[in-house]
Amino acid sequence: MDDFTQFQLKEYENISQAHFKTNEVLATFYRYFLLITAIPITTIGLALMNISDDGISEEGRILAHLIFGVSALVLSLVGAAVISYIEGLRLDAILYERVVNSIRDYFFKMPSSEKFGTSVLPTQKDKPSYGGFGASFVMYFAYAGMNSAYFAAGVLALSIDRSVPLASLEVTKGHWIGALVVFVLMTFLQAIVRHRLVTDKSKKGF
Repeated sequence: MDDFTQFQLKEYENISQAHFKTNEVLATFYRYFLLITAIPITTIGLALMNISDDGISEEGRILAHLIFGVSALVLSLVGAAVISYIEGLRLDAILYERVVNSIRDYFFKMPSSEKFGTSVLPTQKDKPSYGGFGASFVMYFAYAGMNSAYFAAGVLALSIDRSVPLASLEVTKGHWIGALVVFVLMTFLQAIVRHRLVTDKSKKGF
């Protein structure tokens, strides 16, 4: 093999390994992210089950509402940042896959490559798509929905009357509408971030 062919072969080995490692990191991030977001729900649920109206003072109730509300808001914002970072890793993995495809195409266009037959793996450097509909799309918006739900719950907790005992707590229609509006806006914001990430990666020309 000439020097360039040897370089292509070495590049193929390195980038294919980088692609597999990136996918492993993606799976790990998603698992830990799901675990972290599930812990507050369980903890808060157990705490509320053990809080009676006579067992907590008015100041304690206000503090509990504030802690839950602020924690939910912070968790949702951190979650949005995390899934944006994960999305960036996914786009890098697609870039690696496209490079691998182009190198595979190089080898299958070499003389005497016909004896290996037609490649069963893709050779197009514009595949796969950065923003296509698939498992990554579903996972991104599933986690985005969780972030939006936390944000809406935080806004709801901070907007209701915190001095009222839990048994007498009333959530009005206006509170639910406000939480729904916040949920939609947060989801839309995360959709914009994903679109911007995909667009910026596509503009790089590979």
